[in-house]
Formats: sequence, structure tokens, C-alpha cells
Amino acid sequence: MASDAVVSWVLIGAAASLAGMIWPFRRGALGIVVNLIAGMLGAVVAGLLSYAVLPWGTHGDTPVRLLFAALGALAALGVAHAVWLRASERRVKLPSSARTAGKTRAG
Repeated sequence: MASDAVVSWVLIGAAASLAGMIWPFRRGALGIVVNLIAGMLGAVVAGLLSYAVLPWGTHGDTPVRLLFAALGALAALGVAHAVWLRASERRVKLPSSARTAGKTRAG
């Protein structure tokens, strides 16, 4: 594995995360950081996983490994967005349920 392959995976992940900011998601600095980390980690993990799935070591396999990295970045972004939405739904529901629970005890 060459270092230029890892750099290309990171860049693919960063590009996917920037494109992923089109989706409705947390805006601001935290949303950007979460997108960048998820995209880059997904690309690197999928790029490394491509060596387990496709163990040959010729130079002709680079586009396939880049495709793995792109799919991994998109998958990681999808998972990050799903987790974020689920957590935000819980935060919205908790205060209302806490208010109703307090009223039933007091009232």
C-alpha cells in the first residue's frame, strides 16, 4: 500500500463529506467537522478493507480501490446522518415526556 493511495482515500472522503453537506444535517462548525471525520474515516476504512476483499497487488487495481473508498465514505456519511437524526429526535422527545411526567406527579 502506497502513501499516495491513503492520501487519495482521505481526499475522496473529504470531497464526499463536502458533497454530503447538501443533505439536511446539522449546520455550522460541528456539522462540518462531523461530516469531514465521517467521510474521511469511511474512505480510509473501506480503502483498507479493499485489500482484504481484493488482495491482488497490481497497479491496475487502483481505480477499484478508489471506488471502495468512495462507497465507504458515502456509507459512513449515511450512518453518521442516521445516528445524528435519531439522537436529535430523542432530544426533541425527551423534554416533552419529562414535562408530562412532572405534571402527572404534581397534579
